Amino acid sequence: MAELRYALGIAMIIPAVIFALMPVIDSLRVKPMITFGISGSVMAVMIFAGSIFGVKYGIGVGGLVLTFSAIIFVAYMFAVDSETGKKLFCFFNSAMLCMLCPMYTIYINAPYELANDSGIWLLSSGIICLLISVIIGAIFFRTLTVKFPMLMKEDSIREIWRFIYIIPIVMTAAIYWMTPISPAVVMTGRVRPIGLMLVLFLTAGIFFFLYIFWWIVSKITERAKLQQENDLLTMESKRYREMRSYMEVTRSLRHDFRQHIFVMSELSEAGRIPELEAYIAQLAENAVKGYRTFCANSAVDAIASHYDGAAEREGAKISWRLELPHTLPVKEPEYCAMLGNLIENALKAVKNLPQEKRKVAVISSMLSNAMLGLSIDNEYSGEISFGENGLPDSGTGGHGMGLISVMNTVNHYGGTMNISTENNIFSVDIILYC
Repeated sequence: MAELRYALGIAMIIPAVIFALMPVIDSLRVKPMITFGISGSVMAVMIFAGSIFGVKYGIGVGGLVLTFSAIIFVAYMFAVDSETGKKLFCFFNSAMLCMLCPMYTIYINAPYELANDSGIWLLSSGIICLLISVIIGAIFFRTLTVKFPMLMKEDSIREIWRFIYIIPIVMTAAIYWMTPISPAVVMTGRVRPIGLMLVLFLTAGIFFFLYIFWWIVSKITERAKLQQENDLLTMESKRYREMRSYMEVTRSLRHDFRQHIFVMSELSEAGRIPELEAYIAQLAENAVKGYRTFCANSAVDAIASHYDGAAEREGAKISWRLELPHTLPVKEPEYCAMLGNLIENALKAVKNLPQEKRKVAVISSMLSNAMLGLSIDNEYSGEISFGENGLPDSGTGGHGMGLISVMNTVNHYGGTMNISTENNIFSVDIILYC
């Protein structure tokens, strides 16, 4: 009987692991089914061994759970392929939610625990604690499986993850400190009903905090996407005005061409060569600069024209090969944002290089009816350090900014992104499955 009571107490590590894995299921180094299978097997061993050792050596359930939690924490940090701040937030958010379960249990089952002096919870308390973890999981299910994964993919809040994990750590410690140690304390006066109300308010507070956090980030992300679309529309509008201006000037030149031919013919027949040369020079000076089309797709053409002009102003040169159809098989704003991020990084990287090395090569084409390829190469100077997510750190060689957003777009289409830095050439090769 004692072993079973120990096992039920230690079994709280099961919902804790599930809550911690839910938000990062797409970031696991090993396939989710294998990860859950290994986790289940290891936890079964922990529960069995913990119950045996607990009974034999009189170790408290709290000490065993804390020891196993430390082991799980180390394994979790290794198993999840994401940034440290995100992993810490998800792990301690799970710990915070699970700490609510024993707090509820001691208030609910205090009358029955009052006569229990064994140091181990009754079977009823262990079962209640696990049932409450199921209810907590149901309440926060959408937050853990939908909202958190969405937040973790947003590049716009990258810096927030560096410190936001402190909140669940502090909350976990606070809940632990507020949990009554003795059932006798709970049964004193009106402590029990008041305590239950406070725990309910605490649960609601945690829920609304996480909801507000998600809502604020959603609005920030929505505004950023709208800004991207507005920027793209501005570029397309500018491109359209350039085309209209070119067409009008060209039409004017065609209209006046006969008069120019007549004047040049008269000057030539009269042998007034110096005046003819001056007249031709003046015509050449006033001639409109050729209008260049970069891509059949108007949105991509507009963004290419924008960055081509930006590169020219910075003394850099971009070679373009955009063999894309009039209608893209992916969303134009997403593709253009990805293209723009990569070209901005490349221009920053070549900005301080010698003039002859300020070159960027951009190639994009349909590899098949269902595959779109994009490749960008540029030289760089210095060293490029890579972060835990496999992407260059922001600020190193100019390549880190915006790459998380690019990776999110690639993942959205189930594509691949390869980055290489051989011979001081930074290359990004992307395939999107349409």
